[in-house]
Amino acid sequence: MVIYHGTIDPYATTSSVQECRSCGARFTSADGHCQTCGSTAVQNIAVTRE
Repeated sequence: MVIYHGTIDPYATTSSVQECRSCGARFTSADGHCQTCGSTAVQNIAVTRE
């Protein structure tokens, strides 16, 4: 497993945080495409804090 240290906090649920399953980039765009590699294999990783 590779751990990517991004600057985007996935625990902030005010915006949708997507992570590319191909290159591991994190971004807040919800268009369904990775901004780094162009892959469509993205996953919403935003979770709520309790």
